[in-house]
Amino acid sequence: MNYRLVLLAFFLVACALGCGRAPDAAHEHGHDHAHGGGHEAEEPEPLAITRWTDHYELFVEFPPPVAGKPVPYHAHVTELEGFKAVTTGTFRVRFKTAAGVAAEASVESVKRPGIFVFEGPAPAAGTYALEMVYERDGKSDLFDCGPITITDKPPAPEPEAPSSAITFLKESQWKLPFATAWAEERPIAKEIELSATVEPAGTEQLTIAAPTAGRFFHDRTHSPAEGLRIAKGDVLGTIAPTVTGDDFVELQSAAEETRIAKTQADREIERITPLVEGGLLPEKRLIELRNERDSLTARLRSAEGRLGRVTAPGGAGSISIKSSIEGVIAQVLVRNGEPVEAGAPLIRIGGDRHLWIRARFIARPPSSLAGATPSGARLPGGERIDLEKQGARLLSALPIVDPSSRIATWIVDVGSAEGLQAGSTVVLLVRTGAPRTTLTVPREAVVDINTRPFVFVQVDGEHFEKRAVTLGDADGAFVEVTNGVAKGERIVTRGGYDIHLAALMGTIESHRH
Repeated sequence: MNYRLVLLAFFLVACALGCGRAPDAAHEHGHDHAHGGGHEAEEPEPLAITRWTDHYELFVEFPPPVAGKPVPYHAHVTELEGFKAVTTGTFRVRFKTAAGVAAEASVESVKRPGIFVFEGPAPAAGTYALEMVYERDGKSDLFDCGPITITDKPPAPEPEAPSSAITFLKESQWKLPFATAWAEERPIAKEIELSATVEPAGTEQLTIAAPTAGRFFHDRTHSPAEGLRIAKGDVLGTIAPTVTGDDFVELQSAAEETRIAKTQADREIERITPLVEGGLLPEKRLIELRNERDSLTARLRSAEGRLGRVTAPGGAGSISIKSSIEGVIAQVLVRNGEPVEAGAPLIRIGGDRHLWIRARFIARPPSSLAGATPSGARLPGGERIDLEKQGARLLSALPIVDPSSRIATWIVDVGSAEGLQAGSTVVLLVRTGAPRTTLTVPREAVVDINTRPFVFVQVDGEHFEKRAVTLGDADGAFVEVTNGVAKGERIVTRGGYDIHLAALMGTIESHRH
């Protein structure tokens, strides 16, 4: 908070001092928000108009027009995509009647980023429809500024009414992350939050076991450790089999006996083949011998394989233990050099190409979870991942409940979701119930101040009201507002806390750009 306060102060002071150095600043803007008495206090309040299109925001200030007199305009144009000041384009002002355009003025370039400064004549006394147009790259955005009445003399100054609005200048908005949106009615459903962990999917979880009894030695190149990323085929260690003495002799004996039997079968086939071809022996006898030889060949291959694994290169007849998938080591179950039995688990590996989110919670009534769908996951840092866009799904319509502990388990099949990592903890967001239409604002529009939720409503381009709000159900990126904001009001979705800091420190209100 201190860092943001200092940063905001720096921007505001830099804006006031830097902009104030322009020698023609007073002429360019035409007024000062800080009414301090003297001659300026007798001037009528300028008109301030704020309008939006789908792509731009306009905030324009100018004194009440007097018939036939030049009108100085100071127009701020913001591109809503990224909320940045425009740097090119043409800006026009038109006074229109039913018969056509009564007066028009335009400027073809910005004075400074986001700001058009120019003058144009006011039409004769009367009531007109005021239009302002921003043109760029062959496209036009029209701002309907409503009716305006032109008189022959300036209106008498009115006492300024006290206001609780917070001033936050465009120059500050353009320098900080900032955005606004409409408070609108949207269909939302109730969303519940469940503590959960991210883990590899079942097909991505692999337990590597000992193929035979022996001692397990970790590989020096890829010394297995939890969190180590490994590739398919990486050697994780070796098994030094406990095949010694009689056991080793039995392996050798089995291989040798099978080899001798196969040799004998080959010789017998060679001997009787001419006899069968000469019709002295039935062909059935040759077929039987060939089948017997095939069987002995398979037995010999198996026996030599078992013996080869014991006598393979690597030291002391070691057996290499390799990973059959790419992933991250989740658990090393056997320390270096420890003896293991055949089939004992050695290492658990988790792939990250396919993920699950596993939630465990106290069982709830099934009726409260009917029709549930996973909508999002919130990371420890507060970032939200939209699971709907990822195509996530629950593996079961309702959670599985342990009858003794009454702990429910629910698994969401996420697939490959950017931002999720196996082993991390998240808050699983699950949407339940039928949607209903209600007034909502984006979640990021709500600012917690002293544990209470607030929303900043835009009064005009540079003035905002801090409103305490009452929140209802949350669903996805939006949250229900039951009190404090009305439909169609413009709210701040990014930068609300910076406005709050500006209110605390006192906004520098000089508007001489």
